[in-house]
Amino acid sequence: MSGWERKQLCDGVGFSYIADMRFKKGRIGATLITPLSRKTAAANALLSFVLTRSCRNYPDFTALNRKLNDLFGAALYPSVYRRGDFQMIGLSAAGLDDRYAPQGKNVSGELAELLCEIMFDPKLVNGRFDPADVEQEKRQLIETIDAEYNDKRTYAINRCTENMCREELFSIGRFGSREDVEALTTDSVYEAWKVLLDQSEVELMMLGSASPDTAMERFRKQFESKPRKCVGQTKFVAKVDEVKRIVETDEIAQSKLVMGYRCAHPQNMQERIASGLMSAVLGATPTSKLFLNVREKQSLCYYCSSMVDNDKGIMIVDSGVETKNIEKTENAVTEQINLLKNGVISEEELENAKLAIKNAYIASMDSLAAMQSYYLSMVLSGENYSPREAAALVDGVTKDQVVAFAKQIQLDTVFSLIGN
Repeated sequence: MSGWERKQLCDGVGFSYIADMRFKKGRIGATLITPLSRKTAAANALLSFVLTRSCRNYPDFTALNRKLNDLFGAALYPSVYRRGDFQMIGLSAAGLDDRYAPQGKNVSGELAELLCEIMFDPKLVNGRFDPADVEQEKRQLIETIDAEYNDKRTYAINRCTENMCREELFSIGRFGSREDVEALTTDSVYEAWKVLLDQSEVELMMLGSASPDTAMERFRKQFESKPRKCVGQTKFVAKVDEVKRIVETDEIAQSKLVMGYRCAHPQNMQERIASGLMSAVLGATPTSKLFLNVREKQSLCYYCSSMVDNDKGIMIVDSGVETKNIEKTENAVTEQINLLKNGVISEEELENAKLAIKNAYIASMDSLAAMQSYYLSMVLSGENYSPREAAALVDGVTKDQVVAFAKQIQLDTVFSLIGN
């Protein structure tokens, strides 16, 4: 595909190069992919933050930042997220594109070298990670987990998916639990580091205009010493035997209603787009059925929206409501989904949804970070479309294809968070 090349560096390690001349910066990233596990999720998450604090050659925050400043203000970005039944540990570096660097300095090559040092040659104290670094990052990670708990909309969605997928790896949070983070030691983090580097699948990505040869060779030498196996596939649930209903109470002014649905698993790009259009028509845009009918016309909630996760085959509808309106809101959402299943989609609704999806694809080209995320999703889904090519496919998706996905929606879990 024009502008995107991907090579298999060695077993379980892929390298993608996205050529783009629009930016003055370049970006290099490594994503380590491992199955979610309650035993390792917290340690893996903490690792991404501990590793980007220092390494053996730059053993403290000051020394590392001096190195980054020498590379014309480069920066490191850790990330942790969940995709299907897998935990994704990301380490990225962004810096001045080589073509703007004075005296022909190979910034991209030095950033690749620095990423390798951070991943494979960290600062160790008595053969383990620095206890002070681990404790500081533990505190910050706990604060992040607490922030998600305190944001009751996020909390309600998380609790719905936890209950909905309680027998599946997807029920495990991207950071693990607060208790698991608190229990981490330098030994457990060190062991997680060794296992993650030895056994995870790895996707490397370089974006910008610099030649990828130096970075690719540096990563190849580092990763080729250990064979890696496929980490497996996400589990999809095709049938719902009984709807689960969970009610919790909290000291909140606005109650939350979250409805979790099982959906079909898209098999190709056209089906992924059709699934996204289904969600957009239902509740992902200001012109959607849920927004215009449940929120605006019936005034049953403060907000009501839907989001589909094609990597897991689920859809979440969440709303903020007064407690007295919870049952009415659930019935109203069900009514709109039934209309969708029966093909009651106006031409205007479909066109507005298509415009929203196309804009989302095009917007993914606005930054290197967004492009990295987009192309990683393409690699992991086995597709090879650029954002513009994906946007061009949208108009070809028919109403019948959207309805076909809607017909397979099954209510799985209803979670209500009610104010005291």
